[in-house]
Amino acid sequence: MRFLLDIAYSLGLAVASPWLVYRLVRSGGWRDLPARFGAGLGEPIEGSIWLHGSSAGEVSLLRPLVERLERERPGVPLVISAYTATGLAAARKAFSRHRVILFPFDLSFVVRRFMSRLDPRLIVIVESEYWPNFLLEAQRRGVPVAVLNGKISPRSYRAYRRSVVVPRVLRGLGLIAVQSDEHAERLRRLGVADARIHVTGNMKYDLAGSGEGAAARREVRRTLRYGDDCLVVIGGSLHPGEHEALIDAFVGARGSRNAALILVPRYPADAESVAARVRAAGFAAVRKTEIDAGRAEPPGAQGVLVVDTIGELGRLYAAADVAFVGGSLHFRGTNKGGHNLMEPAILGVPVLFGPYNFSFKETVEDLLARDAGILVRDSKELEHALEALLADEELRRAIGERARQVVLHGQGATARNFALLTRVLAGTGASLQAQAFERTMPRAGGHLDSR
Repeated sequence: MRFLLDIAYSLGLAVASPWLVYRLVRSGGWRDLPARFGAGLGEPIEGSIWLHGSSAGEVSLLRPLVERLERERPGVPLVISAYTATGLAAARKAFSRHRVILFPFDLSFVVRRFMSRLDPRLIVIVESEYWPNFLLEAQRRGVPVAVLNGKISPRSYRAYRRSVVVPRVLRGLGLIAVQSDEHAERLRRLGVADARIHVTGNMKYDLAGSGEGAAARREVRRTLRYGDDCLVVIGGSLHPGEHEALIDAFVGARGSRNAALILVPRYPADAESVAARVRAAGFAAVRKTEIDAGRAEPPGAQGVLVVDTIGELGRLYAAADVAFVGGSLHFRGTNKGGHNLMEPAILGVPVLFGPYNFSFKETVEDLLARDAGILVRDSKELEHALEALLADEELRRAIGERARQVVLHGQGATARNFALLTRVLAGTGASLQAQAFERTMPRAGGHLDSR
């Protein structure tokens, strides 16, 4: 099986090589190639716990798990891996005390090298990174694999049903803790044993914390020179095309109000093109790195702040009066769309988002069902929503508070998942019984899993 997978990967690489070379050169990803083959792995370690999150969003979900492992199993070495460059940067920043690596190419000999050097006793994967050779090698070595915050989109499910390999590796997983019954049912249809599936809720709700952001709000606003009467609009995790839409909507909605705009591109490399678009709209554009380095003053309401740093979005949401969460206004594929809506929601900031939120489908449904978020389909709808919110403080407060309650209601998945991991580490592994879990751990939302 592994040999056939290697052949398939090689053929795929040969066919796609011109496009891949272009992408690697353009993005600078060619520099990461040696690391993906095992260069710079460091000295061998024994009995590690290997935690993996593909990009920055998934890596952020590992933080509370790592903190609890540090407290409860201080002698166990931890390895954190990421697949994307932004994920690796976020992991290095958050987990500097631990071994942080790029995820290996899914070739059997490469995976064996990583496994031999890191010697994992447990592998934890966040969400949906199901690399066949990696999982088959873990199974061959008898290493239990736990998937947390698991999900399978409708598109992925249809693809997996046509695959011979993916259902097989999924059936070999020791534990899959999923976000909702919908994802659990897709796993069952792929042949995963019911005893290995647990519906524990969405860990992203827990990332939002308790929402006590008043002190952070005052501090960030003071630092960025936003006065008490200044209305701050922020666009978080913006993709190309969304910057322009939000700038245009802000110009139309602001009128004569004292209002400021913060733009946070999803990828810091896009910051210069965003700044150019800001200048073309007649505003001064100030990049966050320039402020941090002391080369520029915060723009306040006189310009637009363009954030070209990583890991500050949560703090900046705290300073805002209205938030638009990007990755959602334009179609980018049937299995991806949207970014973390919970960060501004838990702070009581009214949240706007586009129609393409496949990655946060359940959260969007919860927000809309409780009139706790606003769906906008284009720049004009975004402008109208911004204008209504900027004009009405009570409306902002009411929508923001309802959004905060949605997030609070959804919290608790991280604790439930850690309880399951503790049982795996104690040796129960794949024999975890769903009935025992049901008797002790509530589901998200306070209901008991009736399976």
